[in-house]
Amino acid sequence: MANNAEQKKKAPVTVENAAVQEKKPSKPILLWIAILILLILAGGLYWLIEQQKVAIAAMADEVEASQQTLESRLSQLDSTVASGSANTTQLLENLNSTDLGLAEKIAEVVKIQDMTNDDVKRVWAMAEVEFLLQTASQRVLLAEDSEGAKTALVLADEKLKELADPRLYRLRALLADEQLALSSVAKVDIDGLAARLQSVLDKVDSLQVLMAPDVEAEAAKEEALSEAPSDWKGALMAAWHEIRSLVVIRHQQDGSAAVLVPQERYFLYQNLHLKLETARLALLAGREGVYHDSLTSAEKWLRQYFVGEERDAVLATLAALNSKKITVAMPDISASLVWLKEKGDQ
Repeated sequence: MANNAEQKKKAPVTVENAAVQEKKPSKPILLWIAILILLILAGGLYWLIEQQKVAIAAMADEVEASQQTLESRLSQLDSTVASGSANTTQLLENLNSTDLGLAEKIAEVVKIQDMTNDDVKRVWAMAEVEFLLQTASQRVLLAEDSEGAKTALVLADEKLKELADPRLYRLRALLADEQLALSSVAKVDIDGLAARLQSVLDKVDSLQVLMAPDVEAEAAKEEALSEAPSDWKGALMAAWHEIRSLVVIRHQQDGSAAVLVPQERYFLYQNLHLKLETARLALLAGREGVYHDSLTSAEKWLRQYFVGEERDAVLATLAALNSKKITVAMPDISASLVWLKEKGDQ
């Protein structure tokens, strides 16, 4: 009986233990399920974050593109504004210059309205005098034409004489000094020198060149001599000529000149033409150094490669031309023009 009671007391404990033992394996499964759920949630969260990043990057690209478009439009607007500002500035400058020109014209018209007939004649006369003085200065500085400058000064003095204004006495005195200075300038006959040079150029082709004997003439002479001899003397002469034909020795007294065959004369004539043409152009341009150098070279060329009386006559002409000075020191005649510009209005 006691054993049955103990067994009954032990039996409930065993059942409870069995229930506990059956409940223990269910806890790891729940843990794994929880971990799986957390992983799924983490994956979903990561996917959402990546989607947000992509959306943010797309928005950033759109913002950058919009910013670049805005900057390009702003630069175009700036260039348009700058060009418009430049055009406006140019228009303002043109308007200012036009206003100044109109103001000057109005002042001249007002001044002319207040002038009498004598005053108008005086203004025109002074304008003519100034033009003549400028012409004289240009003739001296640019063309070195003392005669043309002197003529312009004489005409200016006549205009001043017609005005009969004692206030212009100083100007007339300056004109007299300048006319005297121009009268003392040596006269250079450029036209005459150029004509003489042209005459020499025309005679160049008729000059005689220092040449070697004509090869064809010598050949014909030797052929005539080399005909069949009639006697022993002729045979001896023919043999001598044959021997001489083997070696040709040419002698020339002037060793500085090369003995030329007729075919080479063309280059001698052309070179002499070139030297004389250079001298003529230098004469007309007032380049004295080139003028004398070209004539000296032409004289040397004539002595070296030409002979005859015509050559001597050409050499004499070139020596005379080479002794001439083609430029002279021109005086300063600007004092009258300076005085007129400074005190003409007074």
